[in-house]
Amino acid sequence: MNKIIASILMLLVCVSSWAMPIPEQAFSNHSAVMLIIEPSTGRIVEANDAAAMFYGYDLPTLTSLKIQQINQLTPEQVAAERKAAVSEGRNYFIFQHQLKSGEIRTVQVFSSPFTVHGQTLLLSVIQDISAQRNLQQELWHYQENLEQQVAMQTQAIEEADAVKWVLMYVVLVMMIGALVIVIFMAFRLREAKRKAEHDSSTLRAIFNAFDDYLVFTDEHHVILSGNQRVHQAFPENWVGKVLCDFVDCPEGMSLGDNQVAELTVRLVDKPFPAEIRCEAVNDRHGKQQGFLYIIRNIQARLEAERELRLASTVFATTNEGVLVSDRQNRIQLVNRAFTEITGFEQHEVMGQTPDIFSSGRHDTAYFTQLYDTLNKQGHWEGEIWNRRKNGDIYPSWLTVSAVFSDSGEIEMYVALFNDITSRKKNEQLMWQQANFDNLTGLANRHHYHNKFDQEILRAQREGMRLAICFIDLDRFKAVNDTLGHHIGDLLLIEAANRIKACTRSSDTVARLGGDEFALLLPDVNSIADIEKIASKVLKALSSPYSLESHEAFVSGSMGITLFPDDGTDRKVLLRNADSAMYKAKEHGRNCFQFYTSAMHEHAKARSRLEGALYKALINKELSINYQPIVDGQGKLKGAEALLRWYSPQLGHVSPATFVPVSEELGLIVAIGEWVLYQACAQAKSWREKENADFFITVNVSSTQFKRQDIASLVAKVLRDTDLPAHCLTLEITETVLADNTHHTLHQLMALREMGVELAIDDFGTGYSSLSYLKRFPLTKLKIDREFVRDIPDDPEDCALVSAIISMAANLNLKVIAEGVETQAQFEYLQSLECDLTQGYWHSKPLNVEAMNRLLQTRRTMLGEAQR
Repeated sequence: MNKIIASILMLLVCVSSWAMPIPEQAFSNHSAVMLIIEPSTGRIVEANDAAAMFYGYDLPTLTSLKIQQINQLTPEQVAAERKAAVSEGRNYFIFQHQLKSGEIRTVQVFSSPFTVHGQTLLLSVIQDISAQRNLQQELWHYQENLEQQVAMQTQAIEEADAVKWVLMYVVLVMMIGALVIVIFMAFRLREAKRKAEHDSSTLRAIFNAFDDYLVFTDEHHVILSGNQRVHQAFPENWVGKVLCDFVDCPEGMSLGDNQVAELTVRLVDKPFPAEIRCEAVNDRHGKQQGFLYIIRNIQARLEAERELRLASTVFATTNEGVLVSDRQNRIQLVNRAFTEITGFEQHEVMGQTPDIFSSGRHDTAYFTQLYDTLNKQGHWEGEIWNRRKNGDIYPSWLTVSAVFSDSGEIEMYVALFNDITSRKKNEQLMWQQANFDNLTGLANRHHYHNKFDQEILRAQREGMRLAICFIDLDRFKAVNDTLGHHIGDLLLIEAANRIKACTRSSDTVARLGGDEFALLLPDVNSIADIEKIASKVLKALSSPYSLESHEAFVSGSMGITLFPDDGTDRKVLLRNADSAMYKAKEHGRNCFQFYTSAMHEHAKARSRLEGALYKALINKELSINYQPIVDGQGKLKGAEALLRWYSPQLGHVSPATFVPVSEELGLIVAIGEWVLYQACAQAKSWREKENADFFITVNVSSTQFKRQDIASLVAKVLRDTDLPAHCLTLEITETVLADNTHHTLHQLMALREMGVELAIDDFGTGYSSLSYLKRFPLTKLKIDREFVRDIPDDPEDCALVSAIISMAANLNLKVIAEGVETQAQFEYLQSLECDLTQGYWHSKPLNVEAMNRLLQTRRTMLGEAQR
């Protein structure tokens, strides 16, 4: 079997009819790598010596292997390569074969099936394209050996014919047997010839499949033949021409065996650069038959090399930092500019991710959006802040592109960036110059108008007020003309600083030009807030100015208008503020005026109220009324002291109006102390007359707790009035408790230690009333009149009041229900065992004389009941 296979192997490598004769010696020296493989199992049935030499195995070992042990591609990769060969029109395959040494070689495999004794085998001609140039030389050696094999087969056929005729004449009697033998031999010869032709065609196809030009010449370099590429590209009369007719050979140059040169090939006015290799072809006796020229078009390679050099030059010399990372975003390459910008050398960042440059200014969501855009669109561009090696943080403009493979998968990322610190500074400087006054640093007219428009939109959206104030410096022109423009500039700078110091961070202060300034006050909740800022600004402006040994005095006139009260258009509001400013000048300067008469009247009324309140204590215009507090049996147990004010100028002023003003002005401290003395002294007097445990309730504001020591004040008042501490109840609001400072808690604890009762006023209306009952030493709580008003008709209010009373009982707190105005309300509270009640059902607030009469009446009624 092995002999038959060997013979077939010799036949299959015969050259086709077009191929030139190649000496046998060349084939024996440079035989092709050939394997005969059983397709179903992949077993290597036979191999030639070249295969054994190429793979590094001896023949027995090599023929004991399977092709799968040599081929390093997976079945899937083999199938993919076969599919690619079909799509590209190739009749060869490219595989990865492993040698015995472990070395991996890339090979071209030309395979052809044949049948022996009914068994289908596969002949594989293997070309090592890792050494492409050596392969071209071996092809001619293969041809020489193939010619030798063809000659041997022809000789064998001739000898067989001679034997046949001898046998016919010698063994005539064995005609039939001889005829059978002849027929059999003829059949074998015909099959061998057909196989040889088939294999010759296969080899010719392999020869023609080369992309290079293969030209065979005689020893004088006259062209004898060539492959299909030569037939297609060379002129029709190329055979018989000297090769140098088509190649620009330098004078005196001749290519010898195994020489390589890069020359220009001229084919039908389409010259191209080529790499030309010359291989000598010898017969079996070593006699030179000619030359094999392998001509390869290197136009694409040279262009690629040129583009590579250009890209390398750009990469190395560009001022932009360049970073190349793999699909896992690990850094693979950086350029010189990268090092200059970041301070990192290439070896310090290789294999790292760009996270090492993170400045911390961007959150995870920022980078998630960046990579989502990059992976979907293949490109991202934007501003990003990075960190240098020395820790400096700098802004950069980053452009990142993803490089995709033919299958659509990302192979690498290329990032270009530059340091835009200078550009940012220039932009900031330009923005500063365009939007801010060069002298004072305040916003200029342009920036003020832009901010104005933005705040109008926000105020419309949020339903808020916006105040616009115009300020003009009084007597500035006189200072500027008298002391000079330099001093005038210093005055403007100082005035700007003073105005800025009087405003909030959310306010906008601008210099519109000359000595005109403007304010933009968003989120103003009341006229009082605007007045406070305006008064503060005017007071600051009117203080003396010390300007380089010169003292100057100026003041300000301010006009105020409101959005949306006075208009919704910027131009209208600016005009209104300007008009109001001139009205302020007309009123004597160093003052402010509101644009609308209603607001101006309100401001004037507030001013009159403040002036009158300052005089109220001195002029003894304040008084105290007392509202009785009754227990569940209807007995008078105490009274709440309620402050009242009658002004000769303003008439009766509601506590809801003047108490908040007194707190803002700080007058509540003096007024509260006066109320406490009066109420405690009066309670002491009533206790002596009634000979009963009568108590008085006094309201204390949060301002008093903040500005004075209430515990010390109460202790002094109780000593001076000789009122027992348990007869005094201080009512505090949730505002006091919400402050929750150590100072407030300390004062409350001190009051309880001396025996003073503490009640929380309007319980249930605050958002955290229940928590106060736990944290603070309270003894009473007052149910707000809002919950009492609709009982017993409103089930919800009834449930709330019942729950409050039940909870207070469990916490050992007494309950006072205020706002009791009907008998039904009082009886319902009695049914819930409410401790104390007060309201118009019992009595309205009374002055001292009326309270005395009420007490006298109760004493009389009690005496009659006892008799």
